[in-house]
Amino acid sequence: MNVQKRNIPQQRRRSTSVQAEPRADAILPSGGMPMSAQARVPEVEVGPFWVSDSPCGELVDHLVDLTLTATAKPAFAYALHVGGLNARRERDFVVAMRQGDVVYADGGSVVWLARLAGADRIERAPTTDIGWELLRGFAARTGRAPRVALVGGPDGLAERAGAVLQAAGVAEIVHTDHGFHDDWSGPLARLREVAPDISVIGLGAPREMVWSQQHRDDLPPSLVLTCGGWFGHLVGDEKRAPVLLRRSGLEWIARVAQAPQRLGPRYAKGAGATAVLAMSTLRRRSRS
Repeated sequence: MNVQKRNIPQQRRRSTSVQAEPRADAILPSGGMPMSAQARVPEVEVGPFWVSDSPCGELVDHLVDLTLTATAKPAFAYALHVGGLNARRERDFVVAMRQGDVVYADGGSVVWLARLAGADRIERAPTTDIGWELLRGFAARTGRAPRVALVGGPDGLAERAGAVLQAAGVAEIVHTDHGFHDDWSGPLARLREVAPDISVIGLGAPREMVWSQQHRDDLPPSLVLTCGGWFGHLVGDEKRAPVLLRRSGLEWIARVAQAPQRLGPRYAKGAGATAVLAMSTLRRRSRS
């Protein structure tokens, strides 16, 4: 049986074709994933997304590579988790994800679907973990802490999160800003002025990916890493699950327990999305 799996093409392609009005039960079409020349890593198809089939260590190495080569224009790294699966029919989100340089599995459901699609090396890579490893990996490669900008959350949250990273010695924080501007022209100009190596965007998925796509020509040449709720984890507003739940891919249980009204509906909807995508993946494999 042939499983659809690919290496990212050498030249960037900008196919953004998405069905105009998908049926209620339809999954937006896949394929045509435009990628950067640096991103030569295997991927598998998960619904309308292409997800990196890499263990965490190789993924972090790849993110460091993207950071070091993003000298003329930004490179984009996006996490896919259950919230992204729920948003798989949102045109702007799917287009943004297809324009990313790397999409990695931040959720257990994404890992399971990727393996169903033929992935054999993929590991769950929560941004709350690989964010730290990216900063340390950059320092190991260059001999200095990366210049980091944090954008997102309510007023003051990015500043507090930046203080945690700087105190740990893993980053030089050069800019922080909240995520609720009506006009982004001034904030983006200031972001370009500070010339970060890594721009961490914490606006929540799918908004942060759509925002990154909308402003891709105005962002500084850096790695643009969307991070969901990482700022809240850094400052202790949100807690990680026990190690056993993390390793077993069941961290969502602890997350729902902390915020049942906010996260309960997301994961309930995500269970349905995962089931639909699993059936679609099995049909695609049987046809191939």
